[in-house]
Amino acid sequence: MPGIGVVVNPHARGNIDGGAERAERLGEVVGHDGVVRVTQSVREIQDVAREFRQRGTEILAICGGDGSYHCTLSGFRAVYGDEPLPLLLPLRAGTINYVADATGGRRGRPEGMLARVVRDYRTGHNYETTERDLLRVNGVEHGFVLSFGTAVNYLRAYYAMDKQGPVQAARLLARLIFSALAGTHAARAVFQATTADVECDDQPVPFRQFTFFFAATVDRIALGFRPTYLATRKRGYMHVVGGPVPAMRLIRRAIRLYRGFPTNEPTLFDSLGRRVTIRFFRPEHYMLDGDILPPLDRLDVDVACRVTFIRG
Repeated sequence: MPGIGVVVNPHARGNIDGGAERAERLGEVVGHDGVVRVTQSVREIQDVAREFRQRGTEILAICGGDGSYHCTLSGFRAVYGDEPLPLLLPLRAGTINYVADATGGRRGRPEGMLARVVRDYRTGHNYETTERDLLRVNGVEHGFVLSFGTAVNYLRAYYAMDKQGPVQAARLLARLIFSALAGTHAARAVFQATTADVECDDQPVPFRQFTFFFAATVDRIALGFRPTYLATRKRGYMHVVGGPVPAMRLIRRAIRLYRGFPTNEPTLFDSLGRRVTIRFFRPEHYMLDGDILPPLDRLDVDVACRVTFIRG
């Protein structure tokens, strides 16, 4: 029987026991209608993907934080290729969970979310679903939100905190805003510019310095901000926004960024595109769905495919 496949990321903050106890509870919820697998590495994710593909798994539940989507979907795409992926079910086990928020996923513990979907599966009920495009980076990595520079610097500061979560993320952002207002080192270190040549659909972006950059297929990122407000506007496209906007001008437009309005900022490129090429002047780390990935000197980003989420 095809059933439901659950992938548990043991490194997610919500799976504090290493995923073993949560996997056991999720296994009790799924019962005979599926399987639960704990994956420690990308190689293990690909092994699970082969198993799920052979079983004809209909629903892929991902239990972890935002970075779990990047890792799991990259592994599954490597195995499935151009075949459609199973329906995706986000199970919130991270500290921010903005992918689940951006796709309208219900809030609640993973066990409760999975139980509702299993009940619908057993009774043959339809699911409430939504679709999103999936970004592909250099033909290998997959995710929904890509950034570099300021976002990477912010995440480094965030991951260095003793405790993480929405409250801590908001406090860090507030400290950086106050630092920018005071002109102190903390804000300068985070908001420093990254030098790159960027092309969107083979047209050069008219900036070479970037203090702010996002390419995304979801219209909501951490803490509810919506800089990529056009991300779901057109099928097969990503929203690209970035430029050398100074920190103070970015802060003055924070409300518009939060509410998903155009900033009307002349130092921000703001457009839809199918393909983006980023050539860094020196190798730079970049962020994909909250994961900081190793430095590269070039990123080729396109829209790989479209996936379907169950909202729960």
